[in-house]
Amino acid sequence: MFCNKCGCELTTDSEFCNKCGAPVERFADEPEMTLEESIAFAEKFKARYLSVEKLAREVADNEATIARPVRQTTGQYSFFRFFWKYLIFAAVSFFACDILALIFSFTEGGLYFFFAMMFISPIAVLIIGGIRASKRRDEENEAIYRGNERALTQRKELIEKTASLKKDLAARKRSLEKDEYQIPTSLRKSSSMTQIITLLRSGKASNLTDAYRILGK
Repeated sequence: MFCNKCGCELTTDSEFCNKCGAPVERFADEPEMTLEESIAFAEKFKARYLSVEKLAREVADNEATIARPVRQTTGQYSFFRFFWKYLIFAAVSFFACDILALIFSFTEGGLYFFFAMMFISPIAVLIIGGIRASKRRDEENEAIYRGNERALTQRKELIEKTASLKKDLAARKRSLEKDEYQIPTSLRKSSSMTQIITLLRSGKASNLTDAYRILGK
């Protein structure tokens, strides 16, 4: 016999539980389970305990994640980070046109053309580079902003999901507490149910009470 409140093992003549003091409820006509019924009982509670334990681990993992600070990218990219290479391109184009102007200095048309290009090409490179660098800066900074917003949203969703899981876990535990009075407190877990099933199937225990006695030693 076991206390229907705390699961403590009782003697047959106990009127009150020696551990918690609860009055003993007797079920005079309740027969001892057969081997098959004992196995089915242990398998049912093993599945229920596994479900509760898995849910409890998920809640614990989520709470550990929530406790860590949200990783957000700080700072923003500057315009110069993407523009500096165009300064180099402009300088290269200037000196390239200068060299070409010297090479073609013997022709009046070639001299004037490359002399003009010495100023036009760097300016064009800087204008194009400024536009592209500005666009790239805005894209990268927008990506940082979206990433930070996504991290905050995911954290919020995780908090809401964890709250729902905790409610589900509490409900499952309450349901178990109503039905597990036949199981000693120390054996109320999936690993113990696995041991009981092994004892019953191997023939080392003939029923639940016998399995409880063996595991209690």
